[in-house]
Amino acid sequence: MPGSYKIGSVWGIDIELHWTFVALLLLTFVLSLPSGFLFLIIVLLFVCVLIHELSHSFVALRNKVKVKRIVLLPLGGASMIDQTAMRPDVEFNIAVAGPLMSVLLGALFGFLVVFAPAGIATQLLQFLFEINILLGVFNLLPAFPTDGGRVFRSYLERKYDAYRATLLTIKAGNIVMALFLLGTVAYVLVISAPFYYKEFVFLWDLLIVFFLYGGSQAEKEAMELKRRTKGMKLIDVVSRNFVEVKPETRLDALYDVVKASKEHMFITKLGGSYAYVDFFKKEKLRSGSSTVSQLATRIPEISAGSDLADALGALESSGLGVAAVVSRHRLVGIVTLSHLQAFLSLHMLRSRNAGGGRA
Repeated sequence: MPGSYKIGSVWGIDIELHWTFVALLLLTFVLSLPSGFLFLIIVLLFVCVLIHELSHSFVALRNKVKVKRIVLLPLGGASMIDQTAMRPDVEFNIAVAGPLMSVLLGALFGFLVVFAPAGIATQLLQFLFEINILLGVFNLLPAFPTDGGRVFRSYLERKYDAYRATLLTIKAGNIVMALFLLGTVAYVLVISAPFYYKEFVFLWDLLIVFFLYGGSQAEKEAMELKRRTKGMKLIDVVSRNFVEVKPETRLDALYDVVKASKEHMFITKLGGSYAYVDFFKKEKLRSGSSTVSQLATRIPEISAGSDLADALGALESSGLGVAAVVSRHRLVGIVTLSHLQAFLSLHMLRSRNAGGGRA
């Protein structure tokens, strides 16, 4: 994800911090001086969020589903899981794992509260108990983009197709958002508290509603894209405007290839993986790189027979913006995120016009 920084990996899954989360850490560190208590709470909270996300990833890996990375954000975490051709039962198991883990963590901290000595330790454990239970329950709400939305949709897919199940889940999510907002208004009107506290509660809950609404709209657009591009394969839009070069090709020789071919995309192989030559690795160029392999960045491979919507998802989750298109382990072309997005935007516009603007 753009603006994210890798801090480590678990089970081969990269763990990244988004810059907004880094900013949150810095802000809480400054605000909590000199005790650092608030900073400690935020760190422990997001350790719990990371465990929540790792539980999703663990179940995904057990079901042979690829997990690209986990990104920690101020509003929680996001596991970049390959959802290509995922069966409803697998989606159910992956989605429900996170909330169950949060409830389990909450129960653990609640148990420890009983035996903890009075003081800061008890307060900290009490907070972790409450926030994990809240996180587990909130993520079981039948609304996108929470885990509960995917749990509810996968349950509905026992009776309906994916498109119908998604629309029904969005309707359920709209009801949840309306009840949540009404409950917030009632709470703010009833409680006896300073105005600034009421204002904070209302604005925070409003932010959550916008978060849920944005997630539901994104899910609807993704499902609409799948429906309107059904049967269209990646091989139909693949680009062959690239030049394949050997990894040992010297950069001074590559200059002549660039000049002669008039191409800007160059593909090579690093071991058994395809890679593109990144001319923007200026630090490599300054350090005296001499061959193509030193400027190469590995890129994902996408099957030429993939549906366009699935290919778009794979490209977006890779974070690289380019992928090798393969057929029977042979390179048949490349696809870039910008090109595919432009094509799909035009296709959707044409599709809507042809259908009289109906969704």
